[in-house]
Amino acid sequence: MAFVLKRVNSSGKLGPDLIELRERSGLTLEQSARLAKLTPSFLRALENEEWADLPDPVYTEKLLKSYVYGFGVNESYYLHKFREGLRMREIKRNPADFLPRPVKINRTALVVTPRIIAALGFLCFVFFLGGYVYIQARSMSVPPSLIIISPVDALRVEDPYVNVEGQTIAGSMVFINGVEASVRPDGTFSHMMNVPRGTTMIRIVSRRRHGAESVEVRRVIYDRAPVTALPEP
Repeated sequence: MAFVLKRVNSSGKLGPDLIELRERSGLTLEQSARLAKLTPSFLRALENEEWADLPDPVYTEKLLKSYVYGFGVNESYYLHKFREGLRMREIKRNPADFLPRPVKINRTALVVTPRIIAALGFLCFVFFLGGYVYIQARSMSVPPSLIIISPVDALRVEDPYVNVEGQTIAGSMVFINGVEASVRPDGTFSHMMNVPRGTTMIRIVSRRRHGAESVEVRRVIYDRAPVTALPEP
């Protein structure tokens, strides 16, 4: 069974242990920093224990923990030495450092690029297109207005015909007892129709194209008076 011998760092310092950890893996400082996604200057300050060049202790401790964890070792040993170094130099951790760190925004991040403009334009197009489709669908589901001017309901006529007049929404189609009537650009319409003797039900329908419809019903009564024969002289 093979054993890995580790040199004992009798000085109690963190730097020599970090150097030994890196050199045992056969890495240079630059290689180790690149693998850990750290800057070489930060790693050099840790190994040389240049405390003044390190960021705040809380942030440094997090980076140190992540760094040594990448080597597959117990990070508590190195964190203990780091805290001991802080205690010996009377460097205290500020409680405010435990709060979320403010994010510094680079000026270049605020520059509006053509790609962002194109994306915003596309989103605006989708928004307005969706609104247009919604308005059209809603308008198609609402029945058109239908006003019948003549005839009035239960109208009695003396002639066998009647003129149906009214108004609806422009662009709608009007059917009178199944026969399409001509609708003027302003939405008015008129239609002359014959009526038989007795009561005739007139059904007027105004229909949107591919949409809802409105219906009105009028009764017309045609009762021609009988012709009275003249007396013979």
